[in-house]
Amino acid sequence: MQWYQDPLFGIILVFVIIAIVGALDFIRNRIKERKRVNSLEDLKKSYEFLGIKDGVEEFLKLNKNAIPTLEFIANAYIQSGNIQEAIKIYTSILNATPSTSTQDKVHILYALGMVHFQSGFLQRAKNVFLEIVKNFPRNPEALFYLLRIYEKLNEYEKAIDVVDCLQEIYEQSGNLDDTKYFETLSHNRAYLESMCIFADEGSAFEDKVPKLEALKTIFPRLEKPILMYYRNYNLALFWQKAQEARNIENLLDVLWHCPKSEVPLESLTNQKIIEIYRAREQTHISYKSNKQECAKFELETLRLLRAYSHFSVDLHFEYRCSECKGIFPLENQRCPTCNALLSFDVLCSVRESKDEIRYSLL
Repeated sequence: MQWYQDPLFGIILVFVIIAIVGALDFIRNRIKERKRVNSLEDLKKSYEFLGIKDGVEEFLKLNKNAIPTLEFIANAYIQSGNIQEAIKIYTSILNATPSTSTQDKVHILYALGMVHFQSGFLQRAKNVFLEIVKNFPRNPEALFYLLRIYEKLNEYEKAIDVVDCLQEIYEQSGNLDDTKYFETLSHNRAYLESMCIFADEGSAFEDKVPKLEALKTIFPRLEKPILMYYRNYNLALFWQKAQEARNIENLLDVLWHCPKSEVPLESLTNQKIIEIYRAREQTHISYKSNKQECAKFELETLRLLRAYSHFSVDLHFEYRCSECKGIFPLENQRCPTCNALLSFDVLCSVRESKDEIRYSLL
């Protein structure tokens, strides 16, 4: 009997053919998948690279004064929230014009750093502004943004070095047009030094207090953050300094939200602070009648409503920048609009307290 006439051989041959067909089909599908992925990557590159970089290069070749137009397009992207496209345009301009003068390069780098800063890419923004300072050291605008970046990154020592550079530039130039950038340099330095003291874990609290009090005399607006620091580490010192505070009005939100267990009613002597807790219906036994009037309108209104009305009321706080007069629901160290340092004044109003009802989304 010939081997090819064996039935077992036919069965094996069928399985071999099926295996070969399956392997070829698998290979064909893998090749198609690879081509599809490569096609998508090429398409993406065509949009990212050819659409932006090559387009910018071509436009710069056709128009010698194309940079202002490209900046206008980048600003339009920024206004529409498309930050990435603006970054691509500025980066492409820098790559396409390596022979540009230092002054023009600094201008483009400054715009790129601004975009990174506004979009929250602080490390990238820092690198860009450091590049500007490397090429054009006496650039107060770039240094001012470096100051803000170092502050946001909690690199306070480097921020103080930037303040020193700005102070030196201001003293040498004496240009009154730059006063808006440098008139608060001493306050910025005092604020940054206080942040360094707050963050210093190697020093004892008792050693920090004299330094903080000295900084407070330089920049009185530091009173509130310093008192907040005292409250976290030494409650007795907090109340002692709070009663000596120059601006009780600006501490109203802090004092109002102090838990009852933290308020030393027996030792309070400052009448403005006592009025706050009289309005909150928390007074010492000597003020048990609670019939003395409060000097502040909002506190007196609150006291009367709580004493003679069925309405449930509370104080609502907002914060107004003393520089730009913008009003914000939360307090910040710097104004989000004008960047003024510790410029918020406390505004309070009496509002009805309503219990919040939470509805499940399920």
